[in-house]
Amino acid sequence: MSGTGVFDLDSLRDRKNRQRAKRAESSRDGHVGGQEHEENVDTDTTVHLRREPLTVILQVSNIRDDAEVHRQIGINDAMTFAQLHDVLVTCFDLPHEESPWHFYYLDEEAQRIDPRHHVAEFLWREGEVVEFTWGLWDFKLTVAEIYPRDGGTPQALCVGGSGSFPGSKFDLTAINAALTGQAVIDEILTYLTPPVRGIIERSRLFDFVPLLQALDLSRDVELSAEVSKKLASLPREVTTEGQDAFWSIVLGLACIGSEELMGAVTATTMEALGWINDDGEELTTEEIWAMCEASTSVLASVGAWGPEAAAPVDRLDIFRALLRGVG
Repeated sequence: MSGTGVFDLDSLRDRKNRQRAKRAESSRDGHVGGQEHEENVDTDTTVHLRREPLTVILQVSNIRDDAEVHRQIGINDAMTFAQLHDVLVTCFDLPHEESPWHFYYLDEEAQRIDPRHHVAEFLWREGEVVEFTWGLWDFKLTVAEIYPRDGGTPQALCVGGSGSFPGSKFDLTAINAALTGQAVIDEILTYLTPPVRGIIERSRLFDFVPLLQALDLSRDVELSAEVSKKLASLPREVTTEGQDAFWSIVLGLACIGSEELMGAVTATTMEALGWINDDGEELTTEEIWAMCEASTSVLASVGAWGPEAAAPVDRLDIFRALLRGVG
């Protein structure tokens, strides 16, 4: 099977090669497919498949003698290479000018890729490599991971990187805001309860938008009356600091990731909101949780976190309800 686990591309390529050989043999006799051979006969034997799109994580690198620039980008493999070009221009903050660009598949020899082709036709398993040239710069695109996606997954998302070109800078928040588009950002924010919308607008951490998009806040949730009543009482803190701490923790928990990731998201959000400890230092995760213990204990009682945490799918319903408002 291929790296996507959806279909066997090796077998399909063997089939395609056999078809080409058969056509070539027929053409030597002056016939193709039982008909007289003509110069303009289309011998394309591309096999078109219908399948669900996947998310491809690309490691994209530009390595020069004097510097290196890297980006890790998640994309929908159903997009075309023309669309991928636009994503790369945004992620690397390339100048807005008409520069020649091409993609090449690095097989035995470099083959230029028609930009109308879809990413899945070439970058279909981990380790596959495509080269992108933009002006005089060369970029190497390597498939790092492939995994399933759902309808809420963003079309493209920059998940990390380092370095930048002269005259530009690496601003992850700005990159993802540009990839998402203002219209999508505005739409996602309308689903949020006012306090959460205020957190994102005040912190300017629009990196949360792809997360909220993936949560699919419009989806119906199934919660018991008891759980809904408890969630409607949150947050129980009355200070701005305590309420900000609570919503920062909720956003961290909604990532459904490791404890380290949750802590990093929570601390980064509080720092972006301007909160520091008495020593003027960034708040630790422990200090942030201590600011809203009354509310986090309620979250634990409904299975949102802790040793009695509910299954991930049930926790997602809890966070959807909290983020868009209960009651």
